[in-house]
Amino acid sequence: MDFQTYAILNGPVIILNMVTIAFYIFCMVRPLHGEKIKQPLKLLLWTLIGSTIIYIWSGVMMAFFYLSAVKIKITQSFYLLMVCSVFNSMTSSVWLNFFYCSQIVPAHSALFTWIKKNVKSIIYVFWITERIYTLLDFTSVFLHLTDLNVSLISNNFTMVYDMPEKDFWKGFKEKMFWIVFYTVKTHFVFCLCVMVMSSGSIVLYLCGHMRRMTANGQLVSSPRFRNQVRVTVTGLLQGALYVFSASWTFYSPFYEDGFRNIGQTMINSIVINLYMTATLFNLGAGQAVFRQRAAHIWLRGAECFKAPQVQQTDQGA
Repeated sequence: MDFQTYAILNGPVIILNMVTIAFYIFCMVRPLHGEKIKQPLKLLLWTLIGSTIIYIWSGVMMAFFYLSAVKIKITQSFYLLMVCSVFNSMTSSVWLNFFYCSQIVPAHSALFTWIKKNVKSIIYVFWITERIYTLLDFTSVFLHLTDLNVSLISNNFTMVYDMPEKDFWKGFKEKMFWIVFYTVKTHFVFCLCVMVMSSGSIVLYLCGHMRRMTANGQLVSSPRFRNQVRVTVTGLLQGALYVFSASWTFYSPFYEDGFRNIGQTMINSIVINLYMTATLFNLGAGQAVFRQRAAHIWLRGAECFKAPQVQQTDQGA
């Protein structure tokens, strides 16, 4: 893939994402009617927004350095930052779905009762852990790509098994890279299980709840039930996006050819772009803080356009 095709495919979508992010930040800073967003929802939403900002910034910088014919390793570093940002976005969407599951589905076991009581602490622990190993992931792959000057290592550094200094450092980098690499893969599988269990639990509960309401002659159009259905639908869509992106990272040369072949790098970044864009709009449809503000702006705009027409009608009469 040439750079012109890459820019045509990604450019308009990136601009749309930037406008959407600016609107989301405004909604987070100035929510409608001054309502405060509770934790851990606020943390997860800011993580999703921040990950998308880092992704866009990294993509722009990657394209800039590529056009400037700078060393390929700088371009690869920004590509790596893009990959880490999409990983953060994917895991945050999983815990967002898990949080809504704990809020919607009633507890029927001691384990789930404990989870509902401690859901905030659970999400905080996983959030901190994921940020730590994301940093390790970035560091290990960066070292894997960069030719370090091993002569700067102290001569007092103790070698193991009398291994030469250069070979020891190279072996250490390789082991660190593959340990973190398989840790990320394992974590993806774990998050996939959490996503499936959360979405499945919500769907089973709402289906059963709908049948009970229908049997009792109750209406299934209450605002709370509609909100629960909306969260379920957006959660299922996000789960499908997660499966697609996780499958791509598993079966595509995301780390290897993606860092060595600029064409593969562009293809991977397009896939990331599609995932991040779909996640942004899915977030807007599922979160009341964004949806209500958008509806408010729409109504205010409609009133502004209707007012001149009313005045013209009065003058004509």
